[in-house]
Amino acid sequence: MYTVVVADDEAELRRSLIERTPWEECGFQVVGEAENGMDALEQVERLAPDLLLTDIRMPFLSGIALAREVREIRPAMHIAFLSGYDDFTYAQQAIEYNIISYLLKPISSQELARELKTICAKMDKHWADLAQSRAERLHPHDFLMPLLLGADTALPPEAAEKDLARQAAECGLITDEEVPPHFVVLATEIEDGLGRVCTDRAHVHAVETITEKYLRSASCLIGGRVLTLVAAGAHDIGKYLHIAVSEITQSLERVVGGRCTVGVSREIASLSGCHAAYREAVGALHYTSEEGAGETRYIADLEHARAIRSDFTEAAAQLEGLIKGGSTDQLTGFLDTLFGGFQTGAHDPLEIDLMMVQLLAAVCRSIGAVVDPDAAGALWSASPLSGLSFSCRSPGELKEKMTDFCLRAKEAITDQCRESGEVLCEQAIGMIQSGYGDESLSLGTISEKLHISPNYLSALIRKNAGDTFINLLTAKRLDTARELLTCTSLKVMEIASRCGYSDQHYFSYCFKKRFGISPITLRRQGGAEEGGQG
Repeated sequence: MYTVVVADDEAELRRSLIERTPWEECGFQVVGEAENGMDALEQVERLAPDLLLTDIRMPFLSGIALAREVREIRPAMHIAFLSGYDDFTYAQQAIEYNIISYLLKPISSQELARELKTICAKMDKHWADLAQSRAERLHPHDFLMPLLLGADTALPPEAAEKDLARQAAECGLITDEEVPPHFVVLATEIEDGLGRVCTDRAHVHAVETITEKYLRSASCLIGGRVLTLVAAGAHDIGKYLHIAVSEITQSLERVVGGRCTVGVSREIASLSGCHAAYREAVGALHYTSEEGAGETRYIADLEHARAIRSDFTEAAAQLEGLIKGGSTDQLTGFLDTLFGGFQTGAHDPLEIDLMMVQLLAAVCRSIGAVVDPDAAGALWSASPLSGLSFSCRSPGELKEKMTDFCLRAKEAITDQCRESGEVLCEQAIGMIQSGYGDESLSLGTISEKLHISPNYLSALIRKNAGDTFINLLTAKRLDTARELLTCTSLKVMEIASRCGYSDQHYFSYCFKKRFGISPITLRRQGGAEEGGQG
């Protein structure tokens, strides 16, 4: 049974459609109704219906504008338009907003029932297609897997990048006509109702079906995760990526009846950086999501830009190779170059420690593969970490120390994430308090200023402020308006404008909805002069 919200400003028609249509026979259950576009948007965010049935000509927010806003918060939801003949061509412009049907007015309850059965069948097919594997399509594993997993190449860096671009063009990821693309890696992991990872090739098709609606992409299955390489101009990534990711989580959770988590890397400007982006996307999955955030995790929201390098695997591998087969000059030259980069003082001590641990591990592997135990012990005595005497401690003591260290590290990370979230929430609320008069103020504009994703900011506000961004902004605007109405002689139109409302009628509607009284009536009760009504 699909859920539906019905929106139409004609109350009599709306009630007639709701009361006389056999919704359950058609596969639907009405969970809400709205008399204007803004109310419909609020209900979509709160109720998360499967279908929005809306008139095109709506007060305060037209059906087309409503569809555009809905796509930002519920991209997996379908929309059916109620349209007059004059609106039909106009309505077709909104095809990109997941419009599933156009219903022409006037329409009877019997006609609506027939159309709803058709819509239900389309929705059934849509979800079935997402759940079905597209077996006949070859996924570009030969390109994606070595690219993401960091396969070595004998080519110089510039030649290697050109070769990767050629392969990406063959896969359809980039074209000669478009602006130089940026790239983002997504890691999608799916769990069933029992918490078991169940990601398979069918989900690769589902993720591709969704991402290809918005951006160029290619996907493959690696290690129980769908890895997706997205390629587009920086503007398109900023505009569409969060929508595509939201639709992936919303849609796949519905398909599998479990949990879908997507890790998102930072943007990169070259294909040679895809391995690092892959590690970022997978690393983002390991973090606990903010309450109410869904299961989308952007690494840029969770780790600061100047994060410690995730590993020194490549350097360790080079060192291991030089120890086994390089010349003395090559080995000393490599170490001079590597440590020379750390002598500038621009690196964190923890980063140096991390490098040392990985380099020592590489040396120990090389020694252990060839040298006998007695000689290996003598070599270890000269290592920078020999004074720690790990081997002199019992396994139990080592386990205790390591467990304590890991728990302390986890606690430190959790505390830092919580403190950072509280600070970001305070900054966002501060921007609401100071910028409420700007009509264009939105979750998107604030998140852009804070350099985090809208999804993450929305979750932080819900968790730390206990309410949604829209509710907090509306409350600030209307509380300020009430104060201005009772304490000044400004015209109502001027007060509406100062509080971020360009439409005085919409301002009056919101005001009465919040306070149960119109602005003009409140002014009269407050004793201000009638001449200030506007």
